[in-house]
Amino acid sequence: MDTLLIVNPTSGPNDQASLLRDIIKALQDQNIRAEVSLTTPDSDGQALAAEAAQAGTKLVIAAGGDGTIEAVARGLIHTSTALGIIPLGTRNNIAASLSIPNNLEQAARILVEGESCQIDVGKANDHYFLEVVGIGLEAVLFPCGDEVKEAVKKNRLALLRSVLSGLKIFSEFRSHRLVLRLNGRRLLRLRTLQVNICNSPRYGMEFALAPNAKMDDGKLDVIYLDNASKWEHLQHFFTAMRGQPLSREQLRTYQAARIEVRSYHPLKVHADGDCIGNTPLTVEVVPKALRVRVPTPELLTKFAEEEGQSSIPALSELPGGA
Repeated sequence: MDTLLIVNPTSGPNDQASLLRDIIKALQDQNIRAEVSLTTPDSDGQALAAEAAQAGTKLVIAAGGDGTIEAVARGLIHTSTALGIIPLGTRNNIAASLSIPNNLEQAARILVEGESCQIDVGKANDHYFLEVVGIGLEAVLFPCGDEVKEAVKKNRLALLRSVLSGLKIFSEFRSHRLVLRLNGRRLLRLRTLQVNICNSPRYGMEFALAPNAKMDDGKLDVIYLDNASKWEHLQHFFTAMRGQPLSREQLRTYQAARIEVRSYHPLKVHADGDCIGNTPLTVEVVPKALRVRVPTPELLTKFAEEEGQSSIPALSELPGGA
C-alpha cells in the first residue's frame, strides 16, 4: 500500500457519503489510489497512521480538522512516511500555518505537485504537539469550550449553562507567579494569567498569537502578558483573533528550543487542546520530526491565477506560512 486516506467522518458537511466520494474523486483526478480508513470515537487515527508507516506506506493523508491532523501526525513522527492534509475542519489552523488552502481540489493537487518538507513538532513532557502549549487560564477554560460545542448541538439552556460556567471560571481565576528557564540558561520570573508556547503561527479560534512563528526553524515561540489585567488579556486575544499586530507594553516574546516551567501553585496545562496535567513541565522542540506535503510558492501563485486573483498574500518562506 503506497497511500492511506484517514478520514474523520464527523468533519465537514452533514452528507458524509457525498463528502467521501468527493475526496476520493479529487485524489483519483491526481492519479492517487488510496486505501480508506475512518476514525472512530475510540481511534483518532494515530494508531492507523503508525501502522501504515511501519508497513512502509509512503503517504498518509489526513482528511479532517486540526484534531484529526494532529492525531495522524503523532503516528508519523520520526518516520519516512509523509503526511498529506485535506482540511475539513472549522478552523484548519495547521493547514493555514502550512499555506494549504481549504479548497479540496487544490489540497489534492498539493499531494502531487507540491513538495515534501520536514517540520518541527513540540514535545511537552511526553506529549507531542503541532500548534501550542497553554499554561494557566487557557488550559482551565478549554474544557468549557468543548462543553459549549456540545451544548450548541442540544438546546439553548445547555448552551447558557456552559457559557455561565466559563464566565465563572474566568472571573475567579487569578494571576500566578511562574519561573521560565530558556535553553537551560536564561531565567524569567513573571506574574501572569497564562503563558503560551507556540510551534505554529495560528491555533485555537484562529488566534494569530505567534504570527512570526516558523514550523521549521528549530525553535518555539514563548508569549505572555506580564502583570496584565484580565481585560488586557481579553483585548490581547481579540486582537490576535482578528490577525492584527500585537503591541501591548506588557507583551513578552522569546524564542527557545527548550523551556522549563515552574509555578508557585500547580497550573493546568494543555497541548493542542488536550489537558496533559499540571506544572512543572518541560517543553522542547523536536526539529525536522515530521515529513509533510506542502505547496511550493509557484503552486500557490498558480492557484491564485486560476482563481482570477491578481495577487496572493506574501509568503515569507514555506512551511511557516504567512
